[in-house]
Amino acid sequence: MERIQQDDLNEDFESSLSALRNYWSLLTPLIFSDHPKRPGDEDPLPPYNMIRNVMDMNARYGGLNAAFLEEGKSVWVMNVVPIKARNTLPVIFDQGFAGVLHDWCEPFPTYPLTYDMLHANGLLSYLISEQCSITNLLLEMDRILRPEGWVVLSDEARSIEKARSIATQIRWEARVIDLENGSNQRILVCQKPFVRK
Repeated sequence: MERIQQDDLNEDFESSLSALRNYWSLLTPLIFSDHPKRPGDEDPLPPYNMIRNVMDMNARYGGLNAAFLEEGKSVWVMNVVPIKARNTLPVIFDQGFAGVLHDWCEPFPTYPLTYDMLHANGLLSYLISEQCSITNLLLEMDRILRPEGWVVLSDEARSIEKARSIATQIRWEARVIDLENGSNQRILVCQKPFVRK
């Protein structure tokens, strides 16, 4: 394995920390949408156990895992490195995190575990470049996501729009967030309903 630069680790951590804070601020009002806040109240914190386990489906160096620790959130993270991407598992393991290599063109062995949150940054574009099916990926995500669990995907607008269309077909509640910074990046936030309508 080629040598990892400290700058790469720092950049991964800082961008993941910023993303996590952004995701949490997006999820909190959605979780509490049935409980309108009173004037002057601060945004409530999500329940302590709202998210207990997370799968980072394109973990890179484990930055999201490190960001959860930095933010003091009690979350167990499975760091997944796509099999054809740079193998960064030794770096993930060196930090004391759990991780695995996986080919996202294939099913992920999870039985009997389901996840409260699935996260992927750049995975959709990667899979399109590998000529893998985005539909199959989202169906696999539906299988491993617990009812009322969350999916947060960050990617190029075209990939996000394709994923949003599929997410609505499998009856997830899906919202696209424009980052409003002039970039082509979008965030897709989805929730799997408890009961299919």
